[in-house]
Amino acid sequence: MEDYGWVGGALYIMYILLFVAIASAVILPIIKSLSEPKTLIRSGIGVGIILVLFVVCYLIADGTVLKNKAYEGISENTSKMIGASLLMLYVMFFGAIIAVVYSEVSKFFK
Repeated sequence: MEDYGWVGGALYIMYILLFVAIASAVILPIIKSLSEPKTLIRSGIGVGIILVLFVVCYLIADGTVLKNKAYEGISENTSKMIGASLLMLYVMFFGAIIAVVYSEVSKFFK
């Protein structure tokens, strides 16, 4: 087995710092939002809109499983979830593009 010297220790330090960064990125906004309830309401509305959008995409998605060896083991529900996820991706992508274009056009006319 090869000895990598200080690289192994540096990797452990990196893992610890990564954990601290992820924990602080999750915990600190929660603490801040608890002190300002209006931000919690806005966040809740945003999450609710995304959930409703996903339900609509799930209802629209096709659950057909193709008869192919590559698709063995995929159920109709799994196929429907994949289709809903792809539809959600498309809707969010085009929504983001529309929002950016709208923002730039509205800045131009102000």
